[in-house]
Amino acid sequence: MKRTLLTLIAALLAFGALAVPAAPAQAQAISTFWNAQYYNNPNLQGSATISRGESAIAFSWGLGSPDPAIPVDNWSARFATDVALSAGTYRFFVLADDNVRVTFNFSYVPLIDTFADTSRIGQLISAELTVPASGSYHIQIDYREVTLDAFLYLSFGPAATHTQPAFAAPPVQVPVNPGGSWVAQYYPNTTLSGEPAAILSVISPTNNWGTGAPLGNMPADNFSVRWTGNFVLPAGNYQIAVSADDGVRVFVNGVLLINQFGPATGQTYTANFTSSGGNNTIVVEYVEFAGNAFIDYRLTQQFASQPPQPQPPQPSGATATIAAFRLNVREAPSPTAAILTRVNRNEVYPIIGRNSSSTWYQINANGIIGWVSGGYVVITNGANIPVVGAGAPTPAPAPTTPPAVVSPTGITATASTFNVNIRQGPGTSFSRVGLLPRGQTAAVLGRNAANTWWEIEFNGIRGWVSAQFARLNSGANVNNLPITG
Repeated sequence: MKRTLLTLIAALLAFGALAVPAAPAQAQAISTFWNAQYYNNPNLQGSATISRGESAIAFSWGLGSPDPAIPVDNWSARFATDVALSAGTYRFFVLADDNVRVTFNFSYVPLIDTFADTSRIGQLISAELTVPASGSYHIQIDYREVTLDAFLYLSFGPAATHTQPAFAAPPVQVPVNPGGSWVAQYYPNTTLSGEPAAILSVISPTNNWGTGAPLGNMPADNFSVRWTGNFVLPAGNYQIAVSADDGVRVFVNGVLLINQFGPATGQTYTANFTSSGGNNTIVVEYVEFAGNAFIDYRLTQQFASQPPQPQPPQPSGATATIAAFRLNVREAPSPTAAILTRVNRNEVYPIIGRNSSSTWYQINANGIIGWVSGGYVVITNGANIPVVGAGAPTPAPAPTTPPAVVSPTGITATASTFNVNIRQGPGTSFSRVGLLPRGQTAAVLGRNAANTWWEIEFNGIRGWVSAQFARLNSGANVNNLPITG
């Protein structure tokens, strides 16, 4: 999923293979061992599908997943560890797509939570906490992948030295549709040998034949297909991700990049290549032995990115004068929250925000951000102090104006409520070939007989969207649409 991370493309650098470098001197992260549980659903439900140990939270799954048993989209994971910490203040850095939640020592209030605040997906987030006494502490990370790109990075250490994250930003993965068509050769055997039973021009290798045959003159089992495409690609770095049941091989400009031509059950394989620009020949070979048959092919261009540096909360213009002789500054607006520091009578500090009942105020106490009770401070210029944290109002999404779309049928469809999958055919069993973002409009080319799916074209991608989630333009007469699927 690209969402916020796509805004980082303005900081493009020459891309190199992603690596998690050794922590620089100013980023002294704490190393620990994590117990990992991976779930084949997005909600951490039921028993974990995979349980194993991980040496670090530094993952770039790209368009794939942690294990063949985990789907490439709509899965979740939980990582937990117990670590010995000395008393003091610690800083955490997290970068994730899609959702991440960091919980310290079984607290009811997460330290970081983009499950609740999705506006920060794909952004570098930092948070601090104070450990009151030396001892063993539990850290838990919950992660959810929804669609497209998947990555998760975390580092933490003493706040005085851990001033930068001890990880590199993952590359931005941008889906590529180079246009053009593929020449598909279908063979009634598993060795791509002899004369093909058919040669067709197709828009993509992606297909889901289920237990059926790809063509009327082909068997349902023990067949193979070769797709050959010649595409003009801008100079840059690319990744091919292909899932298949059964086997698959991929060549780029004659070089074998993926070689998994045996029985399989839907595993995803990835490979990277660099284009110097101009024409590139891509060959995808597929074999089906028995049972279900499908192949899902995706091409993305990779851009190096630099994560934005975390910005400290900005003062509201109001100030708090301490009225108590000695006042605790706490981690959260609660008398039982951890104490971060203490301030003294008549000291004045800038106010960042307040809770919804104005009984607690968040201040910047010499670089430490924390909460003080409203009963022990005198507020100056307090008319416009924003509510922060729990109880803060959710900002309304910025209105979007769908771009003008020219449709050959005169009918368009708009994704009104959700991002809508574009599929190869009129049904959820067909492979996804793209995405129609919420608020975006596409030209409608046709429909199925039940008027439950529209065939569309969006940004050069031709496919099908569910009529339930894609609204036709006002006054559209579906009877004017041809039945195309």
